[in-house]
Amino acid sequence: MHKISFFFIFISLLSYSQKSSYSPYSYFGVGDTNFSSTVENQMMGGYTAYYDSIHQNMNNAASLSKLKFVNYSLGVNFKSTTYNSGSSNEKSTAAAINYISVAIPTKLLTFSFGIKPKTSVGYLLENNDESSEPAELNRFNGSGGLSNTFVSLGFELLENWGVGISASYAFGSLNHYHTKILENIELFTRVSSESSVSGLDYNFSSVYQLNIGEKTTLFSSIIYQPEATYNSKNKQLITTANPTGSYGGDFEEIDLSAMGLDETDIIIPKSLSFGIGAGQDKKWFFGINYKKSDGGGYKNQLMGLDNVEFKSSQTFSLGGFYLPKYDSFTNYFNTLTYRFGLRYKRGGLYVNNQQINELGLNFGFGIPLAGISSANLGFEIGQRGTSKANLIKENFFSIRLGVSLSDLWFIKSMYN
Repeated sequence: MHKISFFFIFISLLSYSQKSSYSPYSYFGVGDTNFSSTVENQMMGGYTAYYDSIHQNMNNAASLSKLKFVNYSLGVNFKSTTYNSGSSNEKSTAAAINYISVAIPTKLLTFSFGIKPKTSVGYLLENNDESSEPAELNRFNGSGGLSNTFVSLGFELLENWGVGISASYAFGSLNHYHTKILENIELFTRVSSESSVSGLDYNFSSVYQLNIGEKTTLFSSIIYQPEATYNSKNKQLITTANPTGSYGGDFEEIDLSAMGLDETDIIIPKSLSFGIGAGQDKKWFFGINYKKSDGGGYKNQLMGLDNVEFKSSQTFSLGGFYLPKYDSFTNYFNTLTYRFGLRYKRGGLYVNNQQINELGLNFGFGIPLAGISSANLGFEIGQRGTSKANLIKENFFSIRLGVSLSDLWFIKSMYN
């Protein structure tokens, strides 16, 4: 078992395509868990209980019970992050496709399928120790992450009561490298730890609508995800090489089977989410959401660290929207949907006995396109972590762009 400290670490995080985020905290577990939902939901703080007949809600399969139109959804994300270690500041940028999803209603039920990122690994950390003899540079860098392909089904069990189930297959690689360079020593040593991860998980959901006035509707939702187990096939190499590349170097594969680490399990803890809200169709909505996840999961046994814990977490979300006048012909800005939200995640990851919390303020607007389709532009300002206990505090700004294209063509072709 060993520790990694962020003290005296210089961060140099460079932008490259298809990386949803960079974070020193992605070193731990299976990487950073991505805030993946449609841009419409993200702008409302990740709220999961709202649904209607023309938009997808990828985090709530039961919401598909109300979908009346074929829908194609695509989202992209740009994120800029500033890192503060207490003694220095660094910046990074990242951009990636956030989700691709298609939903198709039929007479009996609605189903959807797509792909979205689940976790992301991206960091480059350097610790230059000039007090040792000879001077020593330790470099930690990582890449990879997990993606989710999913299939969801939703149908109306009774009037205004919908239920759903979603099955996801997670796959990807987690790659971590530790390079040690000694001053005036020609060769360096690198330990490469690579994990190929895959696994299935499910969640079950239910939604209910209740008219509480002539124009106002109450929305409620519950989502339960049982504990899941992912399989991780691991490999670890020690390489000795010349930084100039003039010497190919030697390498040795570590016998992980002797330590019982060649194939390990990664536990994805169970979670339970509740949401409630109220609104008026095509006018306004406001709601709150609470999610509780168990502790003890996400640990990557190959990266044994004794200063890291994964405990239970709580996520609070609130958000809504306001649409001045959807059918206005005199004022274009009255046809925009103005969305806002706030999310706060407490706990989950603990490093050096410090709780790594995250706070995000969201806002944006939906732009009507032809028919009932729309484009959505969202922004998030937030922070994560702390600079206490030799750690790093992140301040981030995200821009999200999504399109939601709806049509009746599939229904027409099947039943006309």
